[in-house]
Amino acid sequence: MKRTGVFYQLIYHFVWSTKNREPCLTATVEACLFPYISAKCQELGYTLYAVNGAWDHLHVLLGLTPSILVADVAKNLKGASSHFITHDSGLEETLYWQDGYGVMTIRQAEIPRVVRYIQNQKEYHRTGKMSELLERIQP
Repeated sequence: MKRTGVFYQLIYHFVWSTKNREPCLTATVEACLFPYISAKCQELGYTLYAVNGAWDHLHVLLGLTPSILVADVAKNLKGASSHFITHDSGLEETLYWQDGYGVMTIRQAEIPRVVRYIQNQKEYHRTGKMSELLERIQP
């Protein structure tokens, strides 16, 4: 990524869970949530590489500019998406996120691997072959 006079490659993998780890991320919720997250990322100037989840948590892989605060990303996406699903989506479901999140940086060369991991969340969880590092939310 390049901005005038500044070179940066800031790729972040975020993961956060639903409140009380409730299995709220149904296919119906995901069908509204994922396009909303994509649009919100575009609006906020985040480069979205992947978004997906597994019943009780969400993974988001983003490219950010140096002027964007990492803590604001989680706050913005969690707050806006919860409000959208609960109040504006037209769904009867509600969505509330647990406090906190996990975030880590990855190298640009790792983007395809992490995207595949995010896209195949349900399969990894079904088979028990999750990445301990990429699933980490709590210290």
